[in-house]
Amino acid sequence: MDIEVKTEQFKKVVSCASRATSNKAIQPILNNILLHSENGSLMVSATDLDLAIECKLPAEILKPGRITLPAKKLDEIVNKASGISVNISIDKNQLAKILSDKAKFQINGVSPDEFPEVISKQEEKPININQNELMRAISLTSFATSKFESTSILSGANFEINGNKFEIGATDGSRLARYTGNIGEDKEENDQRKSAVIPGRALAELEKLIDTFKDGNEFVSVYFLPGQVVFQNNDFSLSTRLVNGTFPEYDKLIPKEQSNKADFSRSELLAALERVAILANERTNVIKLTFEKGKKFAQLNSNSPDYGNATDEIEVEYTGNSVEIAFNYRYLTEVLRNLQTDRILLEMETSLSPILLKLSEKANYRYTYLIMPVQLR
Repeated sequence: MDIEVKTEQFKKVVSCASRATSNKAIQPILNNILLHSENGSLMVSATDLDLAIECKLPAEILKPGRITLPAKKLDEIVNKASGISVNISIDKNQLAKILSDKAKFQINGVSPDEFPEVISKQEEKPININQNELMRAISLTSFATSKFESTSILSGANFEINGNKFEIGATDGSRLARYTGNIGEDKEENDQRKSAVIPGRALAELEKLIDTFKDGNEFVSVYFLPGQVVFQNNDFSLSTRLVNGTFPEYDKLIPKEQSNKADFSRSELLAALERVAILANERTNVIKLTFEKGKKFAQLNSNSPDYGNATDEIEVEYTGNSVEIAFNYRYLTEVLRNLQTDRILLEMETSLSPILLKLSEKANYRYTYLIMPVQLR
């Protein structure tokens, strides 16, 4: 193999693909990245057998071929490359010579014969989702997956296709996020019904890939296969194993209507929470939010047994009875940072009922976020 690629493009794809490798790989070759050059393109692939990522970039192919190289070292070399382009050539002993500007590296490669097939070519018709819509859906749901048990059903998000709509739902038991958006195809062209539980890690990587390769792409193609789901566009493919099990019926957990409603400026509420959180209990992260009937200000309180306490007030459009409710502030600040709307609506019934966050403004998607309260002693 003998190829030449643009340095910045190569940095991008190596960085993306290397995130699918694992330091705890059972097979040593899974610590490597596969380089495969043909037909004017270089394919850069990696997998840990649960997640696989393959990225494509244009290349000048002087001699086609395949080789696997240590992912960590290749990433470090490429990121330090100072030249406009990178040349990679492989000799008969699997020794890779990497040249960029005046820098020269020689790194031992491994034959690709034992490298598993990363992502096979898909024959069935895909479901195409607008990439910006899908990226927004992931950004507003994936953080709500459980981070403690990678094999738990709650470590994944429920991904459903229903006609011309798609939905992503995630919960870790203390909060729940649900996003419903448009696929971008006419209903007559897509009457499919599909569902799968996708690992939170895979969704987070998919969001990064869409953002990295958003230029020149409009849709992400989704393939539902036995035991896995594949996401593709012109520049990347991501394949992930699914989480086994039945996802909870989270719709039943969402209250239909709550009588106390608070309409906030999203940015002002986020700023107030971040101020008061400075003196929140570092073990529980609890902040108390107090509403009084007829008042135009809501009060936020925090208390740290080690450092002291904090109080702030924020303007609110409030309808309902007086109520105070406590919660883990991180659950609310996380979603407020990811939302792009100017205003949000919080609904609650009592101090022990869930806090329901909705969009105050009209949007071409539906979003609901639920936080379980903390009982104050």
